[in-house]
Amino acid sequence: MNDSLAPVVEEQPSPRLKGRFARTAAIFSLLAPFLCLLFYILFFWFLETYGHTRLAILGVIGMLPLLLILLGLALGIIVLAQIKRREQKGIFGFALAGVCLNGLLCVLIFASPFFLMHHLAKSHPITQQGRLDRANNSLNTAHDEADKFYALDDAAKESFNSGKIEDARKYASELLALAPKYTSNWNYGNAIQDGNLVLGRIAVHEGKIEDAKQYLLAAGHSKGSPVMNSFGPNMSLAKDLLEKGERDTVLQYFELCRRFWKMDYGKLDDWSNEVKAGQIPDFGANLVY
Repeated sequence: MNDSLAPVVEEQPSPRLKGRFARTAAIFSLLAPFLCLLFYILFFWFLETYGHTRLAILGVIGMLPLLLILLGLALGIIVLAQIKRREQKGIFGFALAGVCLNGLLCVLIFASPFFLMHHLAKSHPITQQGRLDRANNSLNTAHDEADKFYALDDAAKESFNSGKIEDARKYASELLALAPKYTSNWNYGNAIQDGNLVLGRIAVHEGKIEDAKQYLLAAGHSKGSPVMNSFGPNMSLAKDLLEKGERDTVLQYFELCRRFWKMDYGKLDDWSNEVKAGQIPDFGANLVY
């Protein structure tokens, strides 16, 4: 018989290789969520230690754990589709656990923005009057001096933003008067910044520019806080003074902020260069913090 007429039979992957792939994929699927957690721990350690990384790079790096979870989910599903429960003892259980864990994380990741938006809509009113009412309600319902210390901060800022200058002056002064009692409190740095910031903005409003400059530098001597250390200081008074041509004082303020704002991702350098060039930087969300 002519060998050329013999039927061609495709080589099937050996059961050993198939089983090895299935086991490796199942184990990876199970470990993916824990690798993701380890990644974030190392990532935040890197930011705390070195800090100066551009936001675009952070965005790309921040997507890697999501890709890891999706890969773990996909591999787990592939294994479950190929391996029967009674075959390859242990592999089915690893793959099933991996699919459940990775699937749950995917649901949490994609659903969390909707829950967050719902929560923010309730706890952070959109209108200025709504924010003022919330701040005043917190102040009026304060149970003790510590609660009042927390509430005065927002009450002072929202009163100024609503044009209630005398209320803002009163609340900011009370906040700074209480602050020395709470030097070890997490909100102490916020109080020093915000009390001086509100009084400084009132001074600009009243044309007392020299007073406003001193308030800005006093705000810069804040020791920082969890929010200020991560997202940075409020730049609304700095912007007010830049509009009055007070560049030198604002540059001094930037230098003071470097003591606590280590994670500025180059913003202070960029803003300093713009101010030296006679421009007013776009401070973005730092006008709100």
